[in-house]
Amino acid sequence: MNRERFPAVMAADTRGRVLADNAAGAQLPDTALERTNRFLTYDNAPKGHGFSRSDATYALVAEAKGEFAALIDRPLESVGIGLNATSTALAFSRLVARTVRRGDRVVVTAADHSANVTPWTWLRHFGAQIEVIPVDDRGDLDETAFASALALDPVLVALPWASNATGTIFDIARYARAAKKSGALVVVDGVQALPHFALTIDPTIDLAFFSAYKVYAPHLGFWYLGPSARDRFLEQGDAQPAGGDPRLWTLEVGTQSHEALAGWLGTCAYLRDIAPTPREAMAKIADYEAELASYARERFAERAPHVRLYGRPPNAGRLPLFAFNITGVASDELAARFERAGVEARVGDYLSPRLMHAVARDAHGRAIRISFAHYTTTTDIDRCFDVVDAASERRPQGVTG
Repeated sequence: MNRERFPAVMAADTRGRVLADNAAGAQLPDTALERTNRFLTYDNAPKGHGFSRSDATYALVAEAKGEFAALIDRPLESVGIGLNATSTALAFSRLVARTVRRGDRVVVTAADHSANVTPWTWLRHFGAQIEVIPVDDRGDLDETAFASALALDPVLVALPWASNATGTIFDIARYARAAKKSGALVVVDGVQALPHFALTIDPTIDLAFFSAYKVYAPHLGFWYLGPSARDRFLEQGDAQPAGGDPRLWTLEVGTQSHEALAGWLGTCAYLRDIAPTPREAMAKIADYEAELASYARERFAERAPHVRLYGRPPNAGRLPLFAFNITGVASDELAARFERAGVEARVGDYLSPRLMHAVARDAHGRAIRISFAHYTTTTDIDRCFDVVDAASERRPQGVTG
C-alpha cells in the first residue's frame, strides 16, 4: 500500500532488505521528508512576532497541533507537543508528584512499556505505594488483581492501550472507566495504538501520550490532557509566565523541534492522499494491516508448536507485530540469522521487561519481534518466515519443496 511513497522502503528493496522493525519506528513518506528539508533549508526561524518567518513558525506550531487534535478527534485546547512519549510521561509525573501524599497508591501494569511504568514508580520517592498488576502467560491483565487494586482507591492508574510486544489491543475504555470510578487519575500509553487505527479517547482518560515517529513522522511526541486534569495540573504558577501559556513550563517545556513539526504536516498531507482526512486514512490503514496481520497469524499457526508466538493465540486478532522464539534456537542466534538474510527485526524485551519475563520466562524474557506497517507486503512477511524455517530446519505442515 503506497510503498513507492517511502524512499527508505524502496531503497531497502534495491538492497534486498526487508524493514520488519516498524513497531520501533516507522519510515517517512516523501512529503514528510520534503517538508522537513524545506523548513531547514528555507524557513528555519524561531517563533516570534513582527517578522514574517518567525510569524510563520508560530503558525506552523499551531497547525501541527490542530492536525493532531483532528486525528484523535479532540479539541485543540486539549493537545500539546512533547519531545516523545516518555518525556511527556516524565514531565507529567513531576506535576503529579506535588499532589502525592505518603501512602497514596499508584497502579501500573506488567503489560506496559517502561515509558508507562517508570514515571509513576518514581512517585515512591514522594511516599506513594506502587501496585503492579500482573499478567498471565498470554500477556493479558490479571482482572482479579486489577479489581483488588482499584478497591484500594488509588490516586493514579496507568494503563496500556496496545502492547508493543504481544500486539494485544486492550479494552482501554472499560479499564479506564473502572479506574475513574475508583477516583483515580487515568493515564494511558497510546504509542502503539496510534499508528494502527483511528483512536477514540474515552472521556475518563485524563492523560494519553503518543510518539509521532511511530506514525510516519519525524521524532516528535504529542499528548492529550482531559479538562479536569488541565485545570488541576496546568495552573499558572507565575503571574507573568513567559510566552503567556503555563503549558510552556509544564508539559511543553522549551523549544519544540520545528523541523519535526514541519515533517508531521507532511505526514498529514500524505495521509490525505489516502483519504479526505488523516483520521479516515488511519481507518483505511487499519483495514489493510488487519489483512497483513491475518496473513502472518496463519503462517505462525502452521508452524506451531516449535515456533512459539507470544501473546494471544494466532486465531485471535492483534496488531501487525509478533514476538516469538523457536524451540532449541537462542533468540540472539535467530536475530543473527535475520540480519544475515537482510531482514531488519528486533531482539530483546522491547523495553517491556515485566511483560516479556511473564510470557517468555523460559527464554529469559527475550524474543525476536517482527512488526509491519501499511507499506509492508505479504512477500516481506514470507521473507521473514523463510528465515524462521531455515532456523528451525522444519517446514510448516502441508508445505513441501
